[in-house]
Amino acid sequence: VDLLGPPGPPPATKGKGKAKGAKGGSKGGKGPPPPAKGPPPKAPAAKAAPKSQAKAESKAPFHKKLYWKQVDIADAEGTIFSQESRARSNTCSAIDFNALSKILEAEKTKGSQLQRRSSGVLSKAQMRNIGTKVLSDHRARNIAIVLKRMPTSTTDLVHVLSSLRWEDDRISSDDLEQILEAIPTHDEAKKLREHSAPEDCQKLRDVEQMVMPLTLLSRSSARVRVLCIARNARLHFKSTMRSLARIRAACLAIQGSGMLRNVMLLALELGNFVNHGDSKKGAKAIAISSLLALRDFKFSEGISMLHFLCASVMRSDANANAAQILQKELLPAERIAKMQVQGLSAAMKSFTRDLDTIKSECQNYLAEYEGADTAPAESDGEEDAKEFGQELAEVQAAAAAAACDMLDSPLKTQREDEDATRWVEDVMKIRGSAQRRLRCMRRILEKLCNLLKADMDSTAVQVHATLRFCGVMLPRASSSEVPTDIEALLSNLSEFTKVFKEHWDEVKKNMSHYQQLFSDSASSS
Repeated sequence: VDLLGPPGPPPATKGKGKAKGAKGGSKGGKGPPPPAKGPPPKAPAAKAAPKSQAKAESKAPFHKKLYWKQVDIADAEGTIFSQESRARSNTCSAIDFNALSKILEAEKTKGSQLQRRSSGVLSKAQMRNIGTKVLSDHRARNIAIVLKRMPTSTTDLVHVLSSLRWEDDRISSDDLEQILEAIPTHDEAKKLREHSAPEDCQKLRDVEQMVMPLTLLSRSSARVRVLCIARNARLHFKSTMRSLARIRAACLAIQGSGMLRNVMLLALELGNFVNHGDSKKGAKAIAISSLLALRDFKFSEGISMLHFLCASVMRSDANANAAQILQKELLPAERIAKMQVQGLSAAMKSFTRDLDTIKSECQNYLAEYEGADTAPAESDGEEDAKEFGQELAEVQAAAAAAACDMLDSPLKTQREDEDATRWVEDVMKIRGSAQRRLRCMRRILEKLCNLLKADMDSTAVQVHATLRFCGVMLPRASSSEVPTDIEALLSNLSEFTKVFKEHWDEVKKNMSHYQQLFSDSASSS
């Protein structure tokens, strides 16, 4: 028995004979096949570049990189980047690389300072890691970074939140948004309160000690949201009212444009004549988007149907510039051609959610806010009404007056926007105890929300009427939301006014050709 290697393959058999034992072997059998050739030896692998060298090559000299898409071209000849193109454009002389280097070096220095500051904040946040751990290390690190960046201590922050002093300018709105991320959750607060005793609190880590005042403050997250709502309420109200007023002004401009009406009627007659041979037959109305189809309908001489329409208008009144008149009449619609109507609905829903938040705090948690008054709730409401009733009445009257002004003069957008919000009572002006601030805030937000809803309803009605005026038929409105179909209408009108002016100018330059065309038609008839 061979003990030096594996046994060879069994002997091959011939015909139907059976192979004999290991001793016999078969006669005439073939020997084992020759061993298969192995793969050719691999070439020695090239040595990879050192990691430090690759890192140095990829590192930008100014610590900033411009991330773009590089086109892998082996030969740039025949492209915009060829040597011939470079020599012709001579772009290098137009770039002052020294000035660019100064700018980038300044940014590099600024970035280095910011990085050192962030590292310092992180090191301070992790300064004391000795003590009782209640929060996880990851959570504690995030909370510490937020609180260390605050311009005030957590004790001062708690004083601001407990009294709802939203006028305190030491804390910005961005700071408040970040504070929401640092406030302990319900489970975290429950664990932290077990160490609220002074002697136990001293045994905690720095981050747990810093966040403890926020933990012991009731309704801390809700208080931060109340401050955010108070600071943003006026801005949200003004921007939404302004957008709604602009939409109504655009609707009035569209319905009151005499030139748009003339152009639409002429386009209808031209289309019916082309399609049916008679301008009185065929379609009774067309959509605004159909006006752009006149540009694409061209004759053999390179004249489009829109050219012919412009020439017809110019022929009827040679002194009037129809393109300028159309642009002037539709200027309010042009200004909001790119407005997103869905943003208005989202703003209205956001304002309503904010009001619901304040209502919930007043109805369910008012006792947890400082400044409990001895007078009954009814007298509190009467006192608030006496103090703020006049201002709230001014809000409603001024908004209604501004809406009327919008209807009378839709083109004076800037002055109307200021009138619409000049007398809006600002929640930030409310003073008093936390309970009083919350109650008065609720009253003002209710008024503002009602004004927004009424404005949204009237705008929706006017948009439906304008869409129908322009041939866009919609089902009866089931809600007070502004239809999004107005976006397409405004976009089509904006594009058409530009196209109409281009064709008008072209016809004006070559009006003699069209006059000859009209005279030949008159002589032949």
